[in-house]
Amino acid sequence: MTEKRYYTKKEVAAMLGVNPRTVERYLLAGKIQGARLERAWRISEEDIQAFYDKAKAETVKALKERKK
Repeated sequence: MTEKRYYTKKEVAAMLGVNPRTVERYLLAGKIQGARLERAWRISEEDIQAFYDKAKAETVKALKERKK
């Protein structure tokens, strides 16, 4: 059985190329799913991928709308 991997805000921020505070805002707004353990956030690989896929789909949709 493979273990699930969980990332910190700082690790996710580095992956996405944003500030850790931005990741925290995404978490608090519900844009990205995660769990808060004590004072630390943990975000699963699946939740990072879901966030990215949704953002990508929204970007593609917005670009198509612009071309009309």
